Amino acid sequence: MSTLSPTGARILAENKNGLVTGHAAALARLRASGLVVPHEGGTGEHRMTAAGRRALQQWQEEHGDTAGPDRTSVFLRKLPARQHEAVITAARRPDQLVAGRDDEAYHKGEPWFLGTTLRAVHRAGYADIRPQPYDDGPVTWEETGRSLYLTPLGRQYARQRGNVDVRRRRIVIIACGSDKRPIPPGQRQGWPAGELYVGQYHRSLRAAADALTDHSLIRIMSARHGLVALTRPLHPYDVTIGDQNAVTADRMAGDTAALGLDDADVIFLGGQEYAALLRPSVPHLFTPLTGGMGEHRGQCRQACEHSALRESWWTQAASRFEECTAAAGEAS
Repeated sequence: MSTLSPTGARILAENKNGLVTGHAAALARLRASGLVVPHEGGTGEHRMTAAGRRALQQWQEEHGDTAGPDRTSVFLRKLPARQHEAVITAARRPDQLVAGRDDEAYHKGEPWFLGTTLRAVHRAGYADIRPQPYDDGPVTWEETGRSLYLTPLGRQYARQRGNVDVRRRRIVIIACGSDKRPIPPGQRQGWPAGELYVGQYHRSLRAAADALTDHSLIRIMSARHGLVALTRPLHPYDVTIGDQNAVTADRMAGDTAALGLDDADVIFLGGQEYAALLRPSVPHLFTPLTGGMGEHRGQCRQACEHSALRESWWTQAASRFEECTAAAGEAS
C-alpha cells in the first residue's frame, strides 16, 4: 500500500514535465523519502525521481484521483471494519481526530482505536499528523506516534462511505485581553485560558466564538503565548503586541501549522494588529469585524443573536479559503 500522503500525491500529480513545486515542508518530506530531488539551476523547483513516479502510480492505482484528493468524482473503496469505523468516528468529531490510546479522547472515555488501525488509516492517506514548532525538519507518524487527523481524502471517504456531511473544520480565533483574573493567594495553578480574560471586549468576542463553533475549535491569540486552547492553564501576564516578549509572525506560523489551519476555514475576531501576525501563515483568514472596539462588540452581539449572520460569515470564510487555494495553485 502506498505511503504517499494526499498532499504529496497532489504535488507529484501536478508536475510539469517531471518538475514539481509546492510547500517547502511538503517538498522536504518528499525529498527525504527520495521521491524528488532539487532541480539544477537554483530555481527552487524539484524533479521527480523514478521512485517518485512509482509512488505516484501506486497512489493512482489505489485511489484513482491525485490532482484533487478532495474531489468527489472518484468512489473510494470501503475500508475494513475497524478502519472504516475510525474514519467515520473522526468525521463526527469537531476536531476530526482519529483517536488512539495516547490521545485525550482515550482518557475521557471516548471512542479510540489501536495502533494497527491508526497505521492502516494513515497509510491509506485518510489521516496524517501535523507539524509542531519544535520539529527539526519533516517527521513521520511512525517516528512520533503523534495524533492523527482526517485529511481531505479522509473527509471524502466519510461523505461517500459513511454519509457524514463533514467539511473543513471551522476554527475561530479571538484576541486576548488586558484585563485578567488574578490568582488567589496560595493557588499555584493558573486559570484555564477560557476563564483568565475578564474584560468586556474579550468577553464579547468569546460569546460570538461560542455561537460560531465548537469549544474545541476556539483558540485565544495570546500576545505572550500564541494560540492557546480554552483549557490551557495560564497565569496573568502584562504583554501586548509589539513588546519585546510578545509573539511574532514567525511564532504564529508554528502555531497555525500545528493547528492545521491550512486545512480549515478560519474566522478571526479582534484587532488588526493581531490579525496582521496571523495573515502571513493564514492568508485565507476572514476578519468580519469592522470599526472600533464598540462596533466590534455590537457586531459580536448580532452574531450571537442571528444564525443567518453567522452562516454568512462562514460562507465568506470558505470563499476566502477557496480563493487563496486557487491562487496558490496558479502561482505554483
